[in-house]
Amino acid sequence: MKIAAVHVGLVLITISMVTGCVVADDGSFDDEDTAESAEALGGNPDPCATGTNPNFTSAQLTAVGASDTYVRSYQWIDSICPASGQDRATTIVDFPVPSYYQHQTPETYSFVVQPSFWGSSSTSWSDASQAISDCEDTKMATRVQRWDSATSQFVQLTYKEQAGAWVWDNPLTGRGHCSTPVFLYYHENYGTAQQVATNKYRVRTWATQPDGSHATVWITGNHTGL
Repeated sequence: MKIAAVHVGLVLITISMVTGCVVADDGSFDDEDTAESAEALGGNPDPCATGTNPNFTSAQLTAVGASDTYVRSYQWIDSICPASGQDRATTIVDFPVPSYYQHQTPETYSFVVQPSFWGSSSTSWSDASQAISDCEDTKMATRVQRWDSATSQFVQLTYKEQAGAWVWDNPLTGRGHCSTPVFLYYHENYGTAQQVATNKYRVRTWATQPDGSHATVWITGNHTGL
């Protein structure tokens, strides 16, 4: 039995499952995370966090199979938070992990970002052009970082910008659909033979719909294995 926690805004929902896992303005990525404590900032969900503070800090992903998900709704990003002057569109989630080798071997973690995009489709050539344009304007960007205790900074592991990809179901009739982007990244937590690379991962992401409004984002961290 695996327990996964899903955190939606300020509400905590705990789900038991046997298998599987729950699956800029955006220029805020330009700000570097430096001189932060190695201890997690925040803790409880804060959908209107500002600066480089996380919107959520997960429970430590200790056991293989551990999983935690934070969901930040588009309502917080587009209206509720900006109404109070807290208009950071980028969602930040921290995932603490063990600071030592539990099994004398590096452990692997995965991070998934799955926005709730509208998607688009066409049934004929008459509506294909607009559907393709909407697909190309469906965008997201994600950065994964690790905390470096030696420098007290977050260090980039990967950064990826993505957009929707159009798929023709029947090019003769103009029928097709948009394959909306999803982000997935794996990292083996290896530093040296005696020391892990990090005790905390950070995921930063934003996602926009074709009209420029923001999508709800689901951000999941998993302890995938040894």
